[in-house]
Amino acid sequence: MREIRQVEDETVKWAMSDVAPMSDEAFDRGRAALLARIDAAEPVSGEVVPLAPRRRRRIPVVAAAAAMVVLAGAALLAPSLVSRVNGPSVGSAAAADLLNKAANLTGDAKLTPDQYLLVQQDARWSMTEYEHDWMFLQDQRLQTWIPADRNGPWLYKREQASGRQWLIGSEKDLPPDLNSPFDGASEYRSDGGPALRDKVKVSFRDPSPEYLTTLPADPKELYRKLRDEAQGNEGLAFLQMVNDGLGTGAYPAHVRAAVYQALTYLPGLEVVEKAAVLDGRTGTALGVTEKETTEQIVIDQTTGEYLGSRTVLAKDAWGLKQGQVIGTTSVTTKVVAGMGLAS
Repeated sequence: MREIRQVEDETVKWAMSDVAPMSDEAFDRGRAALLARIDAAEPVSGEVVPLAPRRRRRIPVVAAAAAMVVLAGAALLAPSLVSRVNGPSVGSAAAADLLNKAANLTGDAKLTPDQYLLVQQDARWSMTEYEHDWMFLQDQRLQTWIPADRNGPWLYKREQASGRQWLIGSEKDLPPDLNSPFDGASEYRSDGGPALRDKVKVSFRDPSPEYLTTLPADPKELYRKLRDEAQGNEGLAFLQMVNDGLGTGAYPAHVRAAVYQALTYLPGLEVVEKAAVLDGRTGTALGVTEKETTEQIVIDQTTGEYLGSRTVLAKDAWGLKQGQVIGTTSVTTKVVAGMGLAS
C-alpha cells in the first residue's frame, strides 16, 4: 500500500492554495494545515471526492478542474491476488479466533543501542478522476529507519514512483495540467518520532513515542479509543486507520497484540484465506465491506506478523471486475546496523 506521510509532503506544493513559493517555513505551515484539515474531514481546496475513506500515507483527494481521486492501491490480476473467488468466511467467531491467535504469536525484533529498525512499505498507488474515465497505477517504495531509542533521530525516504500502468484510459485522457503527487523522491529526518510532530496532531496513524503510552492495554478500551479516533466509524474507515497505523512499523508487539484483540469487536469482519499482498507474501485477510469496496488487513497466522493491506472490489464497478485488487501495500521490517543502511 503510509511520517510518516511522505506523499503528503510533496502534495502540499500543489494541494494548498495558500502556500507561497516553497520556503521551508511555508512548507511546514502548509503541510500542518493540510493534514489538520484531512484529519478534521474538511475540504482542502475545492471539492473533496473520496472513493473510499483514506488509508495510511493518505494522499489528499483534491478536486481541482479534473475532480481527481487519489487511491493507495493496486490492480493486480494475478490469480493469487483475486481473493473473493471462493467467498469469505463471515462471522465474529472466526475472526476473533484468528485475531486472538495472532495476538499470542506476534513479537519484536531485538535491537542493540546503535541499531535501527528498517520499516519498508511497498505500495502501488492509483489515481483516477470522479467519473473514472481514466485510472493509472504507480509503484513506490517508502522506508523509515526507527532508532533503538525512539527519542533519537528517525530517517524517512520516498523513492521516485514507477511509470504509469493503465487500468482505464490512457495518457491522452489526462488533463493537460495534471500534477501527480507521486513524482519526485524525498528524504528527511526528525528527532523523537514522526516528522513535524510538533505541528501535526499525533494519532494512531501518526504515532509518537508519547502517544504509544496513552493506548489502553485492555482490548475493549483500545477499541473504544480507536473508534473515537475514527469519528465513531465501525467499518471500512476504522480498518483503514488500523492499516495506516500498523504500516508505520512503530507499534511494539504488546500494542499490536492489543490492536488485534481490539479488532475482535469490529462488526462484520470477513475472513479470507491465502490473500496476497504486493510483494507476493500470503496471509489471512480480515476485511469489512462498504458499497463496492472491501478493506482488508493481512496477517501471517503462523507468526502474527502484519503483512500489509488490500482494497478489493466487492462487485463490478467502473468497468473493472469483482475481485480486482485496487489497493495493496506490503510491509517488512528488519534490523540494520545504522540509519540509512540496508543491512
